[in-house]
Amino acid sequence: MNRVWARARDGRGQAMPLVLAVAAVALAAVLGLAAVGGMRVATGAARLAADLAALSAGRALLDAIPDALTDPWGLRHHLRRAAAAAAAASAHGSGVAVATVRLVGDDRLPMQVEVRVERSGPLGVRVSATARAGIAATATAADGPVGWARGGGYSGPVVYRDGKPMCPAVAAAFDLMDRAIRSAGMDLVVVSAFRSDAEQAVLFARHPDPRWVAPPGRSRHRDSTELDLVVGGGIHGWLTRHAGAFGFVQRYSWEPWHWGFIPGCGGDGRHGTARVAATGLPPWVPGRYRDLIVRASRAAGITPALLAAVISVGSGFNPRALSRAGAQGIAQFTPGDARALGVADPFDPGQAIPGAARLVARGIREFGSVPLALAAYDAGAAAVRRYGGIPPHPGTRAYVARVLALAGQGHALTGGGAAVVLVRAGRLLA
Repeated sequence: MNRVWARARDGRGQAMPLVLAVAAVALAAVLGLAAVGGMRVATGAARLAADLAALSAGRALLDAIPDALTDPWGLRHHLRRAAAAAAAASAHGSGVAVATVRLVGDDRLPMQVEVRVERSGPLGVRVSATARAGIAATATAADGPVGWARGGGYSGPVVYRDGKPMCPAVAAAFDLMDRAIRSAGMDLVVVSAFRSDAEQAVLFARHPDPRWVAPPGRSRHRDSTELDLVVGGGIHGWLTRHAGAFGFVQRYSWEPWHWGFIPGCGGDGRHGTARVAATGLPPWVPGRYRDLIVRASRAAGITPALLAAVISVGSGFNPRALSRAGAQGIAQFTPGDARALGVADPFDPGQAIPGAARLVARGIREFGSVPLALAAYDAGAAAVRRYGGIPPHPGTRAYVARVLALAGQGHALTGGGAAVVLVRAGRLLA
């Protein structure tokens, strides 16, 4: 009997290493599965954190553009600082650290931001992920020309704002200005716009005093360049400071509500005067092109700042620029566009800049909208008609956003003309 127990004890002793080995393998498997699960959690958290940080940085980028544009030489510094602060705030308290924040795109006005984050994984492993967000313009073709002005002065298509008719050029400039003032917590309301001679005669009969009501045939309203606006609640002060950037000027010192669009409605430039220079050009416009831009924009009925922004974004004012898609010159015309606009040499700024003004004005007349006119400039009018708005091409939406920001000092975007979207969702770095 003692021999039997001895053999049993010997068997258990020999099996013990095997049991321990099996247990060790099982424990390693459990730990491995836990590590794998932990890495999946860590990588998922890093990707999500990168997405959220990039979107936060993109929104901060959008909000910072108006102030940053007042200092064009320090613009990238202002934008990066705002984006970095927003990204860090987004990641705060989540166990994720923001490693880098990088602006992406044009040096004059970057419209994308890339964020890299880091997070601790199992066994001390660091997990890194990046995501990129960008600003994209948004607009639909709901507000195109809907009528025709007749009866004296301007004769052409009209669109309506607050129920009042105006030429598309004035409406497009008004939209940019209205978006800008909305970002300051105010709203523009149009009381009167285009008036025919017959309508002016009715007003003059009611108030036959030429100091307050112009006689028929002499009112600027017949040219469809004038707007009467509600100017209470700080609006007049805002207009005094900012309206010139959008092409508007207070016509008469005793009428704070009466604002005229200096470039006119296009066509022959007869409504433009030397005072168009009061619209101002940003400091980044090269001196050799400033007079040409003012004259071309006046003749076409668009603001000089808008034309300057189109040229800046398209070519950086390089008259010899060539794009990978074959666009040529300072205005980046395709050969077909150049021929259609009567531009014999797209590399000649004296021909190309007036051609660019005409092409933008043509889009404004067709669509009654600056964003849609810019989309047509970049992607073609057929694409705008096909999609009923700005085509869903990232390049076109970024192009429109950049031009709007430069032309409207950023307020055209922050007032509701843009969205912040993920350009590239979070992905892991090796």
